[in-house]
Amino acid sequence: MDSLYGKLHRLKQQTKRFPVSGQKLEKQMKEWRWKGSRWWKFDFHTHTPASNDYGGGPDQDTLKKYTPREWLLDYMRAGIDCIAITDHNSGEWIDRLKDELEELKRDPPEEFRPIYVFPGVEISVHGGIHLLAIFGCDKKTSDIDALLGKVGYEGEKGTSDSVTQHSLTDVIAEITQMGAIAIPAHVDREKGLFESMQGNTLKQVLDREEIFAMELTDPSYEMPKIYAKKKIDWTEVLGSDNHHPSGRSQEKFPGSHFTWIKMGEPSIDGLRLALLDGPLSVIRSDGNNDDPNECAKMVLESMEVSEARYLGRAEPFKIDFNPWLNSIIGGRGTGKSTIVEFLRIALRRTNEIPEDLQGEFARYKKIYSNRRGGGLLTEGTIIRTIYRKDNSKFRIQWADDGNSQSIEEEIGEQWKRAEGDIRQRFPVRIYSQKQIFDLAKKPLALLNIVDEAPEIDRHAWDREWKLAERKFLSLRAKIRELEAEFSDESRLRGELEDIKRKQNIFEKDRYTDVLQNYQKLRRQERSIKIWEESWVNVADRWRHVAGDMVPDPLEDETFNMELQEDAELQGHVTTVRERLRELSKAARSLASQADAVIAQWQKNRDESSWKQGAVFTEQAYEKLQKDLANEGETDPLSYGKLIQDRQLIENKLEKFENSRDHIKELEQQTKKQLEKMVELRRELTKIRRNFLNEVLNGNQYVRIKIIPYGAKDTVEAEFRRLLQKENAVFEKEIGSPDGEGLLGKLYEGDSHCSEIFEQRLAKLKSNLRDISSSRDNSGITCKRFSKYVSNLNPEAIDRIDAWFPEDSLDVQYNATGEGERFLSIEEGSPGQRTAALLAFLLSYGNEPLILDQPEDDLDNLLIYDLIVTQLRNMKRRRQIIVVTHNANIVVNGDSELVMALAPCNGETKKECNGSLQEEKVRETICTIMEGGSKAFEDRYRRIAPRKRNV
Repeated sequence: MDSLYGKLHRLKQQTKRFPVSGQKLEKQMKEWRWKGSRWWKFDFHTHTPASNDYGGGPDQDTLKKYTPREWLLDYMRAGIDCIAITDHNSGEWIDRLKDELEELKRDPPEEFRPIYVFPGVEISVHGGIHLLAIFGCDKKTSDIDALLGKVGYEGEKGTSDSVTQHSLTDVIAEITQMGAIAIPAHVDREKGLFESMQGNTLKQVLDREEIFAMELTDPSYEMPKIYAKKKIDWTEVLGSDNHHPSGRSQEKFPGSHFTWIKMGEPSIDGLRLALLDGPLSVIRSDGNNDDPNECAKMVLESMEVSEARYLGRAEPFKIDFNPWLNSIIGGRGTGKSTIVEFLRIALRRTNEIPEDLQGEFARYKKIYSNRRGGGLLTEGTIIRTIYRKDNSKFRIQWADDGNSQSIEEEIGEQWKRAEGDIRQRFPVRIYSQKQIFDLAKKPLALLNIVDEAPEIDRHAWDREWKLAERKFLSLRAKIRELEAEFSDESRLRGELEDIKRKQNIFEKDRYTDVLQNYQKLRRQERSIKIWEESWVNVADRWRHVAGDMVPDPLEDETFNMELQEDAELQGHVTTVRERLRELSKAARSLASQADAVIAQWQKNRDESSWKQGAVFTEQAYEKLQKDLANEGETDPLSYGKLIQDRQLIENKLEKFENSRDHIKELEQQTKKQLEKMVELRRELTKIRRNFLNEVLNGNQYVRIKIIPYGAKDTVEAEFRRLLQKENAVFEKEIGSPDGEGLLGKLYEGDSHCSEIFEQRLAKLKSNLRDISSSRDNSGITCKRFSKYVSNLNPEAIDRIDAWFPEDSLDVQYNATGEGERFLSIEEGSPGQRTAALLAFLLSYGNEPLILDQPEDDLDNLLIYDLIVTQLRNMKRRRQIIVVTHNANIVVNGDSELVMALAPCNGETKKECNGSLQEEKVRETICTIMEGGSKAFEDRYRRIAPRKRNV
């Protein structure tokens, strides 16, 4: 049996979900210039007319006259964000391009878009190897000339034939010394490092720490054995190496080859950090056709607080978010958790806080009245958050006085009131470490979290379940209603026997024929009367139809008969009325014909031989009555009443038989409806199980199994509520899942087998129904309990039949994340419990996820292996906002936006707000974060003191 819920769920599973919005960066940036890191299209290898081989071919003379403006617009039209100017041994065009870019900014043409110029050069090094040197955006042609001088390049600028006097390793050192980045060019092609070097010479270059990226044109290229042996993992980048303007070359042109680089505002430091980071911050265009700037459909853009106790007093406190990973840091007591709880208040998620933690949360929603009083709100506090959903922008507001509009949508440049339930329309997950630990102790609370997943669609299941339950109860109520009619059956059958005995007095031999004929006549007359009543008024019905058939004329006031179109329409109206008038005359004619039929029938009936026989029968019956009266027998007039009473009782008894057949049909329907409910309940368990298996497939830290009907913690309370005995009585008879009584038998032994459990549950329900109908005590020795059950309202027994205990969860964890050593979460430490639940909570969903200090109670290994790893994987499909004291999460989690909070004059202020590439952000992290520089050693040497690379 298939349920609607099951069909809808399977349809959803067949439809692939796309968590990203599909918006391209250019469109997104026009709508939302988010803070922190984003992905930029970077062409690492470009040439201008300053390279002698630019525009090679029959049109070279013309192409060499290409202007800086034309050159820049080619890359703008191609959507490139950053370009490295890498002419052969020349920086001649760098200043010209930078000057032209400033002119374009002052008077931008239609195709203008922001672009960042990174000065650079393609150096022909001693030995013929080509090497790219990329400088920061502030450098000039003179800096390139200075580098060429330092490496001993004395050849013609713009040509690739001459080489430096210095060796490759020396040139790399000079580039690094000047703060630039050295990248071996097209290593897999002619004049590339791997094609031109081997042996010890290549080994010396591979040993240089200054090299951490290379230009590789063919990603399938087989690396030299020595490269693989040394386990080097240089970041692979791609550039166009374009020597022609747009459209002049089928292979290489602006926009044909580039690399996505993740950083904040483009800079040499941001580029260096991305290249050191590798795959987390670098994507080749030939390896990914998607725009990595696409983000989740549901994200928080910002939050603003006014007039709170420690936030927004002097001026509104506003915090902007990035669509990916946001880290909020700061010392103890700087208001980090306040940000989280204010978001919870604004997004109406306060009811998700466990009862055990409500007391601790109370201060966040309390209005303080004096300095000694608690509370973090004032009477004038307003909390606003901007929520982006499906390409629309909403403002959600909260104020204690309730005066602010709760939901507003941005239409054009104005905010317009919007309707809906905030919790339902704007989903978000908010968890503190204590909440997560509380979930670990309460499997049913965790099950509620599971059910809120779109893949489960619990709301749809609840709707179908309620409909099925309502129909089941309705069928049972209808059966009881019909059965109630049988209460008079025994009395009626007794009365019928008495009537039959009285009739026998009259139905002796000499009276039998007369009485039987009279009885037959009365039945025939009733039949004729009923038949006549079904049609004799047909003539009146035709007259009624004829009278209503012709409509009134159409009102003329709204029509101008001098207008052709109005006159034409009125003509059609007249035609309709004339035709209907004809039909009305026809209907009246039919009525007259019907009158004739009725009259003829009455004449034929009254003149028929049947009528003559009826008169004879009535005369014989009247004579019989007189004879009986003369003989002093029982009142002869009572015989007619006996006949009527007998017929009335027999009709009622016949109706009882029909009701019995109807009851059998209803009982079959009830059985099928109950089977449907069983199947629907199984469907929920199945979908929960499939969801957990899919979400946790391959998870090293947590396993969660569904235990069908296994919610032992709540089953006794539910069962007592259905029995209407919620107080502690009948303890022995009702029992408990882990004890004796009815519930003990239900859960004894292998209760994890759903089939066995369903059989036991069906038997328990059957036993209670037997007791309630006083058919059997089903082994219940307590007469008080049996009597109590038998006195229950029948609907209560029906609701027990429709009851199924809730599922439960068996949560297991692996403390090391290795092997198959999974233990029950009940055996784990607070940190292990938190880790297991975090592993699950971080595994699914695409709504914003807000975490408050999830690392509490976790050791550093779990923080890195569990939280950091999963944050990296999941932030592409959902926005994450995390409050943390742990540097591993911020740095190794690769936060796109870091917000540092600090107290200032009794208020919380932002100390910094930006990407990890920004120097001030890195300095703030080093100063504030727990763990110090050690937390950054595994993360591309970003913040720890560096000798050369950063």
